[in-house]
Amino acid sequence: MAGCSTYFSLRKRSGGRYAWERVKRLLVPLVFGIFILIPPQTWFGGRFNSGYTDSFGHYLVSGDFLRWNIRDGGDYYGGFGIGQLWFIMFLLFISLIALPLVVWMARGRGVGRAQAFCRLLARPMWWIVPVVILFLGGAVPEIPGGPFVYYLFIFVLGFTAVSDPKFMESAQRYRIPALVAGVGLALFWVLSGDFRDSLSDPSAGLAGLAVLGAGGTWLVIVGMMGFGRRYLDRTSRTQKYLAEGSYPVYILHQTVIVVIGFYVVRWAAPHPVLWVILLVAAVLGTFALYEIVRRVGVLRFLFGMRQRKRGARAAERG
Repeated sequence: MAGCSTYFSLRKRSGGRYAWERVKRLLVPLVFGIFILIPPQTWFGGRFNSGYTDSFGHYLVSGDFLRWNIRDGGDYYGGFGIGQLWFIMFLLFISLIALPLVVWMARGRGVGRAQAFCRLLARPMWWIVPVVILFLGGAVPEIPGGPFVYYLFIFVLGFTAVSDPKFMESAQRYRIPALVAGVGLALFWVLSGDFRDSLSDPSAGLAGLAVLGAGGTWLVIVGMMGFGRRYLDRTSRTQKYLAEGSYPVYILHQTVIVVIGFYVVRWAAPHPVLWVILLVAAVLGTFALYEIVRRVGVLRFLFGMRQRKRGARAAERG
């Protein structure tokens, strides 16, 4: 979806203006989040996993929240962490690294090349091409945080997929079989984890299973985009509210989950009950905070949201 939105953004903006907007909408929330939203997570993580006993105030003032203490289990042992903001960091780097390519595909000769490839993707027989691309991206060694090249390839595929309407028309037409097959392959991938671990790396068997996993990823993407075009390609108050809130809700949600979960997991109740309680409480808490964020101009900027027009603010107050 980030690649898709980049295509529409570059239709109205120069590459330089797009890069500046990426900095404002990604780098600002990333820095803000690392210093404001992540420390509560790592403080509770330190208390839960490492026996950290000092107060949250001391944790901040002493600089303990910047101490490098990341382990195999993640960054929830007290100290520096990035939490869910890894996605924003990756997206910032991907957006800037891919910028020359996507600008080329949005201008001059590149437009025709991107559209021609998009029209190929409209034919299911050519879906093997993105599957191979995703397989190759997944084969590249990961950097700390995740498979960066894999996400880069998905970003570029998303940009290309909307450069011509033929692909989205095809995604809508084949949305049901694509999503059913994609979910089936995804379940197979998850359930075959132990079997995959037993195979030699590298091996033909492991590579074959990786291709099936990439196929599941692509088919789920096609199916979801097709359903989106069929049922969400319209405007409504609910859709506008959720579309604007998707980014700040993502930024907020994990901090709320960790804070609430620290207390909920200690309750004497069956795990399914605790899961439901945590789910409901986290959703309510996250949207309650989002309601504050969306109404305060400074917070909107810090969360990467566009500033609201005067008419919209006046209408809400009225």
